[in-house]
Amino acid sequence: MTITLRHGQFRTRLRFRFSHAAAERTATENIIVEIQGSDGICGYGEGCPRPYVTGENTQTAQHFITAHGQEIAAMARTVDDLRGWITDNETLIDTNPAAFAAIELAILDRLGKRANQPLEVTIGAPYLSGPLPYTAVIGDSKPLVTRLVGTAHRLWGFSDFKIKLNGDKTRDLKRLRTLPARARIRADANNHWPNASACIDHIRSLGNPFWAIEEPVTAGDFTAMRTIATSLDIRIVLDESLTRRSHLQPCSQDPHFWVANIRVSKCGGILRASQLAREAQALGIEIILGAHVGETSLLTRAALAVGQSLQKPPLAREGAYGRILLADDLAQPPLQFSRGGSFHPARHGLQTAAGSGVTVTPQNIEWPL
Repeated sequence: MTITLRHGQFRTRLRFRFSHAAAERTATENIIVEIQGSDGICGYGEGCPRPYVTGENTQTAQHFITAHGQEIAAMARTVDDLRGWITDNETLIDTNPAAFAAIELAILDRLGKRANQPLEVTIGAPYLSGPLPYTAVIGDSKPLVTRLVGTAHRLWGFSDFKIKLNGDKTRDLKRLRTLPARARIRADANNHWPNASACIDHIRSLGNPFWAIEEPVTAGDFTAMRTIATSLDIRIVLDESLTRRSHLQPCSQDPHFWVANIRVSKCGGILRASQLAREAQALGIEIILGAHVGETSLLTRAALAVGQSLQKPPLAREGAYGRILLADDLAQPPLQFSRGGSFHPARHGLQTAAGSGVTVTPQNIEWPL
């Protein structure tokens, strides 16, 4: 059978500006891969290259897909074939995770469609069930905007919140005071502080209302993060500091300090993200299933499959904003949370839909001439 691959970009504006310490985003620009066989069956995948997370950008992702995509797509006739290529090329994927994630998801989507089975069955995980609760993610917005966004999420039924910190005490205090009084709150600093003491002083000045803080200092500075965890009696969520299996080693002796934020794109696809999450759980490290700002429904769907592969449920899930955040989405209808702050797979027929179950509108993708 002949297998062909093409890749393009999906661009759309965000309905509101989303800022944090590492970046400010008003639009999204994602890499999309389409793989089609001579049988006419198409699979679609998505990656979100982020320089401040994995060092990738749109150009490096395109280069990787051009260099390796057709070879991978033609070779991966089964999931075992795909797992074998991942094992043999781990270092290459480590430096190109978003690009590989787009290829892998397209392959798994197509394999699932050919076998008339959902992603979960294709990767050997249990069928989806629900509803699945999600976290309200609040960017580094002005206090008034934070109040409006927080109120909107509260009215939707959210009780779990993540807020991006600015580092300005007055601003952060005002923003925190606008969140629901009984909300469960964790913070995300996006590697803002230069050292542990600066972080500790700031969090104490806010009254330390958090059960966890994500990436407070330079990525990979586990010594500083341990100091923060013990001084504040707080857990540390690892994101930029945890993109591959080798990053678990510094956490293995004190797993109670850490929570792993697993994002499909930064980890190099569903299979690698699932393996990383399972190994973290085996060490006693709990899991959050995260999302990049600007992901479309394709990556929302991929994260659901990772969740089904876990030994125990994640502490939280991020994403599923669909057209609540994006002006447009690749999927029609988009996959997004509903009232109660939860996503209902049954409403989209995802438990039994073949492949990802996402209906992609390829005319919205910018394909190369």
